[in-house]
Amino acid sequence: MDISGYPLAGLKVLDLSRVLAGPFATRMLSDLGADVIKIEPPEGDVTRNFGKTDNGVAGFYLQQNIGKRNVCIDLKAEGSTDLVLDLCRKADVLVENFRPGVMKRFGLDWESVHAVNPKLVMLSISGFGQTGPESGRAAYAPVVHAEAGLIARQAEMSEGPAYDLQYSLADSYSSLHGLVGLLAALRVAEQTGIGQQIDIAMINVLHATDDYAHWALDNNWPKPSENLVWDAPEGKQILISSDMKWLWLVLSTKGGLVDPTPKGADLETKLANRRKAIVEHIASYPDFESLTKALDRMNLAWGLVRKFGEESYAQQSVRHNGVLVDVIDDKGNPRRTVQSPYRFSASRSGIDPGARPPKRGEHNQDALSDWLGLPAEEVQALAEAGILLSE
Repeated sequence: MDISGYPLAGLKVLDLSRVLAGPFATRMLSDLGADVIKIEPPEGDVTRNFGKTDNGVAGFYLQQNIGKRNVCIDLKAEGSTDLVLDLCRKADVLVENFRPGVMKRFGLDWESVHAVNPKLVMLSISGFGQTGPESGRAAYAPVVHAEAGLIARQAEMSEGPAYDLQYSLADSYSSLHGLVGLLAALRVAEQTGIGQQIDIAMINVLHATDDYAHWALDNNWPKPSENLVWDAPEGKQILISSDMKWLWLVLSTKGGLVDPTPKGADLETKLANRRKAIVEHIASYPDFESLTKALDRMNLAWGLVRKFGEESYAQQSVRHNGVLVDVIDDKGNPRRTVQSPYRFSASRSGIDPGARPPKRGEHNQDALSDWLGLPAEEVQALAEAGILLSE
């Protein structure tokens, strides 16, 4: 049997999501071969304004939506719900990340879509879940980072001010766990013919994936401080993945480091002296390469603290692993974006070089023809009724 194609080829995904938590999940599904139709509102996904927007599509939108087909539907127009329900009849998966209650106002809640397609799997991502006392709260990633304790913990451990993480962790992790859930539900649907809704709450995801949770749950917080980043030769900084106790043990037994602490010194003095000795030892190497070779010999894991941007993407595994891919934007300008991380021994994955993100409503005709068999005159009639729009 030939398994050299895309693993999810033939899977039909209807994407009603916007910003990040939903679009990242559907971008990964597209990279795995699914036929993803993004339903975009007339005003466009707000991320069309995020990042570099001059002379072409915004970088954020490009990254999360390249590889999808685009149908632009005004969900407020009379008759639009019927069109989306027709698409649901043909879809295997529906993804949305509206605030709970919005899909019901559009007539596209779980009960409605399940009624027209019992095998459909629906992924719903929200801040605090589809039910419960906070289901109606507006929730973007920073809100959930704050509520989950991540911002305060980061400030406490860095002894600095409280700042949000420079990474939409709640959105990205919820996307990935949403993927796990929907692929599991698809397996059930294939075996039984019965689809289901997956309720992914970002607050649940952050707590479930937090490897520090046990410190709080065992009432053992704050955890011991760690000394991870050190000044290194050539004006560089290095992260050594070790707490100070283990680092001292390795450097003193394998690196020739001698304890400078006088006999009878208290613990605070001992720690200060040992830290000073480690700082001087790391700085004593003639260059960065000799330091890292020594760390490798001692089996200490390390990483160069790189500046975000050109330097971080120059890391040698980035090129070897094909992390970046050259594409074009909606005006034909060369751009670069990130490739999905899946690498199979036989099957394909990812977007092809030269791909470009869709314009609003670009695929109104071919997508509706492929999924619903609508002829051009019917698609035109939907446009004249204000249901379908395009750039």
